[in-house]
Amino acid sequence: MVLREESTGIEKKFYELCSKLCLELNLEIYDLEYLKGSHTLRVFIMDPATKTALIEDCSKLDKALTPFIEEEEWMPSELTLEVSSPGMFRHLTTVEHFKMSLDQDIQFTVKTRLVNDSFPGIPKSLQGERKLIGKLKTVSEDGICVLADSFELNLKYDDIKKANLEPALDLE
Repeated sequence: MVLREESTGIEKKFYELCSKLCLELNLEIYDLEYLKGSHTLRVFIMDPATKTALIEDCSKLDKALTPFIEEEEWMPSELTLEVSSPGMFRHLTTVEHFKMSLDQDIQFTVKTRLVNDSFPGIPKSLQGERKLIGKLKTVSEDGICVLADSFELNLKYDDIKKANLEPALDLE
């Protein structure tokens, strides 16, 4: 993972189980999140062909998980399961997520404000900003290049606090 810690413990077990079941259902896991305090498991799935999921897909995974929730000893007894598509404004937390979003607009927050010392030639409109929208131009194992306000920002994943897809909404 890039913007999130590597899964361990119960989250890793959930990921392995959900991956196996998704494979059987011809689906993929886009992301998975386990909220320990509320015992909530959020599984974001998608059809590999469409990169989204229908309600029927979510229902299939929910039903496939039910026997495991009732039988597996390691499962919390008060588990709340939420299965959905990644959504239009999907979070970008892995290199693969960024690769799927090439040439699309993304919204991202950097950990420190953009300054000329770190980004020579940065336009004044971007100086001091932390939250931006730009077109994702390139993705590598080390970072991304985003075109924001006609300026190419080369960012390492460590520089990014969070990122998500920012689809253009046609409101005509």
